Amino acid sequence: MSVIETRLFRYFVAVAEELHFTQAALRLGISGPTLTQQIQKLESQLGVRLLKRKGNTKVVITQAGQRFLADAREALRHVEGAAVRARQAGRGELGRLELGFVVSGAGLLRNWIGAFRLSHPAIDITVRRLVPMAQITGILRNELDAGFTRMPRRFPSGVRGFEIYRRGMALALPIDHPLARHEEISPAMLAREAFVSTRPEADLGFSGHIEIIARTGNFIPRVVKRDDDFMTVLAYVALGYGVAVVPDLMKTMNIANVVFRNIATDPVRRTSIAFVYGSDPSPSAKLLIQHMQRHSLRNGGKDAAPPRDHDRITIPSALNLNPHPEVCAKGAPRRMQAAALGLALRGSALGAEHLRARK
Repeated sequence: MSVIETRLFRYFVAVAEELHFTQAALRLGISGPTLTQQIQKLESQLGVRLLKRKGNTKVVITQAGQRFLADAREALRHVEGAAVRARQAGRGELGRLELGFVVSGAGLLRNWIGAFRLSHPAIDITVRRLVPMAQITGILRNELDAGFTRMPRRFPSGVRGFEIYRRGMALALPIDHPLARHEEISPAMLAREAFVSTRPEADLGFSGHIEIIARTGNFIPRVVKRDDDFMTVLAYVALGYGVAVVPDLMKTMNIANVVFRNIATDPVRRTSIAFVYGSDPSPSAKLLIQHMQRHSLRNGGKDAAPPRDHDRITIPSALNLNPHPEVCAKGAPRRMQAAALGLALRGSALGAEHLRARK
């Protein structure tokens, strides 16, 4: 049997609904004789009578016609739905977005893309926690559509973006650290401290804050631990390895055994988050870029407000541990250090993800 043209389904449905050839022809915008020929063609292809004439123009639907009518309507719904979805996809209103984000921006994702999700419910959004360089690489490899990451000094070829958030820096300390009793800590007070930091290659625009603070305090910083993301950095702080300079948004994180204090510098040290994307975005990504333009600081976008109390990020209680002197002591066996860090990280879904990534 030859393939039935879609228009024949439409012609038959019109006649079946009108039960009158002339009225159906007027509805379809074709002549009566043409409609009669097309219905005969359909019946010939199917090898079955669908309609019986009652007089010159009125018709009665056969039993086979009743069955075919339901299927014809369903086929037309599929065709029309496919056309609608194709047009939506062409406009970017139907699709999928893969987005990266850094930990320090996790609590602000709703501020940035919550309204976009509501206005574009047919776009499925997946977010992945990735360090800055992994986001840039993912965009260049077309594995990510966009990302929320620390503002780079310059964008590499093939990546574009703009600043959407800017905040000051804070100092993370173990809860029992002598400096924790101060509300504000000057750079000079950190001269003898050990620092924990992110790796320079993972930092993009973040690297250099410790060096600038050390230069202000007239000392050379001693960095004892580095890792790819701030969650692990804060785990090291909780274990007593040292202090860390972090974005002050991380003050909202409820991590046991870690406190946050202001750093007294003039001018105040600041870090920022950028919205980054590829130079050849998909239609859905173009819609997101247009949406994010309203958050651009260069376009007058406002810094997002810190999360409210019920939006605070809570890290599970596996980080609620007291630094053990044998673990934190200089020269402690690496296996003991790794075990303690593993205990802290496994209690957090983010930490567990990090451990899997490191294997």
